Amino acid sequence: MAKICLVNGVYPPDDFGGAENYVQRTAHALKKRGHDVSILTTTRNASQETLSVKKEFRNGIPVFRFYPLNFSHRSDGTGGNLATQALWHQFDTINPHAKRVVSDFLSTYQPDIVHSNNFMGITASAGKAISDADVRYVHTLHDYSLICPKSNLLREMTAPDNDVAVCDSPPIPCRMYAGAKRRMIGEPDIIVGPSQHVIDIHEKHGFFKNTKTTRIQHGIEDFASSLPKGSCQSVLYVGKHLRAKGLETLFEAARLLPNVRFHLCGTGPYDDRSRAVAENRANVEYHGFVSDERLRELRHKVSAAVVPSVWMENSPLTIYESFANALPVIGADIGGIPELVNRSRGRLFTPKDAEELANRIIELTQEANLRDLRSNAYQWAKNRTFDHHVSELVQAYTASI
Repeated sequence: MAKICLVNGVYPPDDFGGAENYVQRTAHALKKRGHDVSILTTTRNASQETLSVKKEFRNGIPVFRFYPLNFSHRSDGTGGNLATQALWHQFDTINPHAKRVVSDFLSTYQPDIVHSNNFMGITASAGKAISDADVRYVHTLHDYSLICPKSNLLREMTAPDNDVAVCDSPPIPCRMYAGAKRRMIGEPDIIVGPSQHVIDIHEKHGFFKNTKTTRIQHGIEDFASSLPKGSCQSVLYVGKHLRAKGLETLFEAARLLPNVRFHLCGTGPYDDRSRAVAENRANVEYHGFVSDERLRELRHKVSAAVVPSVWMENSPLTIYESFANALPVIGADIGGIPELVNRSRGRLFTPKDAEELANRIIELTQEANLRDLRSNAYQWAKNRTFDHHVSELVQAYTASI
C-alpha cells in the first residue's frame, strides 16, 4: 500500500467547499483501502508556533497544518480592494515561506504520492516543492484558479451590457498571473480533470503541454431507492445563488412558462434577487437552504433539474446527484456540462437563451418517454460510484510512475 499525501489550500473547519469536500472524501476512501493517508493544508490561526507544521487528527485522518505568511488567510478573504487582492495573489503564488515549509515537510514525511488539489491559499510554489521532491506528483483541476484569480474565467465589471461573459482574452494582469502560476507549480507527473473541458482550457492557456492528462469524472455515493413515477409540470434548480449560475435566464424562462412550477434551492449572494422573483411570480418557489431529506422529496416530485450556468462549469456535482435520483437534467451547453448531459438523460440549451430553455423544459415535462430518461440517468449514476472514481484515481497514481 502507498503512502499518500493530499494537499489543499484550505481544509475544514477553516473552509468547506467542493475541493475540500472532495479531499476529505478521497482521504477516507483511500484509507479504507489500506493506504497510509495524510493531508497537508493550512490554518487560519496565525502565531509564531503555526509558522511550521503542526499535526492533528480529524475524523481519524492525520492533518498537517501551518500558517502561510500573507496579508490574510484564504478563508478570511484576499483583501478589501483590487490593489490588496492583487498583492495577496502575487504573494500567494510565490510565497517562499510556504514553499520552504512544504519542502521540509515532504523531506521529513517522505510520502510515495502527493496528490495536490487547489493551491490557492497554500501557494502555487508548493507545486515546485512537490516537483523537486522524490515523489509521484498528481494534480487535480477543480476550477480555473491557476488561470484566473477569481477561479471562474468570467468577466463581470468589464463585460458588455453590464452582464457576465466568459473571459476568452484575459487582460495583461491576468496573463501575468497565469504565467507566474505556470512557473511555480512545477511539473506534475499526471494531471487529472473531472472534465476534458477543464483540461483543454488549461492547455489552451499554456499549461501542461508536456504532461500526461486524464479525465476522471466525479463519483456519487447516495442513490434514490426507487425511480419516481409519472410526470408533472415542474423543474428544480439546486446550487449556489450566483449570477454566474444563469439564474436570470431561469427567471426569464419562468416568465415565459407560467404553467410550469420552478423550485429554487440553495443560498448565495443572489438570494435577495431569487426571493424577490419568487414573491412576484406565482410559479416560482424559493426554498433557500433545504435538508437532504427535503431535497430528495423535491427531486422525486419534479420532471427535471435545470443547470442554466453562464460560466464554464467543470463537472457539476448537482448533475451527478440529479442522475442518482433518477432526475433528467436540462443543462446549458457550456464547459463540462455537455460531457454529462445528452438526449438519453436530458437536454442541452444555448447559455443565456431563455426561450430555448423554456422550449427544452416544455419538451421534457411533456416527454412521453420520461421514465426512460429517468432510468438512463439513474443507470449512468450507478456506474459512476465514488468507489469507481477512487479506483480510477489509484490507476492514475500508478500511471504517473
